Amino acid sequence: MAARTSSWWSVVGVLIGLELRQRLRTTRWRITLAVTFTVMSLAVFGSMYLALSVDEADANYDGWARNLYAVVLGVELFLGVVLAPTLTATSINGDRKDATLAVVQATPISHWQLAVGKLLGSWVSCLALVAVASPYLVWGIVAAPYGIGTSVLGVIVLCLIFLCYCGIGLGYSALTARPAGSAVLTQATVFFLVLGLPALFGLLYSTTAEDHEVVGAEYTYVDDSFDTVPDCRDVATVRSYEHTERIWWLLAPNPFLILPDVVAAHDNPSVRVWTSDERPPDPSVARPIAETLSTARTGPYLTEPTCADTVSTYRVSASNRSFYDEQVAFESGKVGESWYLGLAVNVILGALGLTVAARRLRVPARTLPRGVRIA
Repeated sequence: MAARTSSWWSVVGVLIGLELRQRLRTTRWRITLAVTFTVMSLAVFGSMYLALSVDEADANYDGWARNLYAVVLGVELFLGVVLAPTLTATSINGDRKDATLAVVQATPISHWQLAVGKLLGSWVSCLALVAVASPYLVWGIVAAPYGIGTSVLGVIVLCLIFLCYCGIGLGYSALTARPAGSAVLTQATVFFLVLGLPALFGLLYSTTAEDHEVVGAEYTYVDDSFDTVPDCRDVATVRSYEHTERIWWLLAPNPFLILPDVVAAHDNPSVRVWTSDERPPDPSVARPIAETLSTARTGPYLTEPTCADTVSTYRVSASNRSFYDEQVAFESGKVGESWYLGLAVNVILGALGLTVAARRLRVPARTLPRGVRIA
């Protein structure tokens, strides 16, 4: 069994090598890597210049370095969203058009070996983008407030997202005859995950509204004077709340929400009030992004501040903040608990694309698209 498995993967390794050598022969791939490093360098040092040139008290290196990891991963993800699907979108129909696929299929390899080899070959090519940015990634991991283990996990999730997108492109490459058509379909699918699903969430947002009766504070000012302490009484009112917990899953597959959610649970906590003279460090930009996803998943906080909870200019104490602290704790209670669900959706889509590609690579082929030649 072990020998058979080793033999199976050795064939896949040969196919991966063929894919990589085919890409390395082209100067376009080298130009792509050079452009990637240039864009990454501009993003890193440009953000440093903008952060340190701001005339504010908290504009310092530590504040910028805290967000370096998020900046590098964000740029990497943006470039990967554009490039990763394209790497496999022409992998099968391009070889079929050049009459080189049939030569490989004539060898004693299975359709699954061929599909997995092409997928992993494209994925390794895509990981070159991560390798090019590795100096900045190491810099960001060291400076990030999340810890080395959590930061490395974020990079691993980024690489897995690229693998999923490569699988989607491979499936379309097997389904369509024209490389241009498969590239367009792949990009459309990826951008639907990135932009389409959040847009659909926004369209359905108003449909989740529901009325609830809540008890809240109502102030009455004596003689319309704002200089005196107003009378406060708790009144039951009907308010409309949007139950986003019913449609939050539309945001889960978005990679720009998945990656912040991986690290946000280990970020610096948001502190609004501090007792010492020294201000505690702020969280990175990943925390508010992850809190947005958490707020959508938890839904509305069906409670209003009462007279005992309301913070006003007339009564301020530590106990008055309890309501708002509880609200923030409720809305951020799902931070760090949604990224693996979104990643699972992407894995399913990538696995579906790989399965479609493997079935289409069977020999002998049952049906072929119009205009496709065997050799």
